[in-house]
Amino acid sequence: MLAKLVRLGRDAEVRYTPKGDPVASLAMVYDVGFGDSKRGQWIDGTLWGKRAESLGPYLTKGTQVVLYADDVELEQFMKKDGTQGAKLKCRVSDLSLVSGGPSVRSGHPHAKEAQNAEKAKAAVMAEWDQGPGKGDGFGDDDVPF
Repeated sequence: MLAKLVRLGRDAEVRYTPKGDPVASLAMVYDVGFGDSKRGQWIDGTLWGKRAESLGPYLTKGTQVVLYADDVELEQFMKKDGTQGAKLKCRVSDLSLVSGGPSVRSGHPHAKEAQNAEKAKAAVMAEWDQGPGKGDGFGDDDVPF
């Protein structure tokens, strides 16, 4: 289990499997080291199910989230400049929004739309933050043990 505060490196990409199950691809990064030796560690993650579909529009570049991940593995690759690179890959078991993207000023022409989007985001998060087994379609009665 990995738990980490990360930033999204790009907007989430929501796709659907041939069976119609939604899956969101997430590119996330966190800082490792300090000062001149500070670098970014990238994590590619997948978020599955109804939550991927409902949170997809709110998972935009620059948004901070707390990531809870399972099935973490290290993938090594060759960079364009010929050096070795590495990134983590994982299956997102849960995430919590910490901050939104760039803030919108009230005088901005799209401020009303941004306020409506924030209200919708709060409603979605309230549904998912009710606790374990709430809002995800699975309750304690559904567990066979």
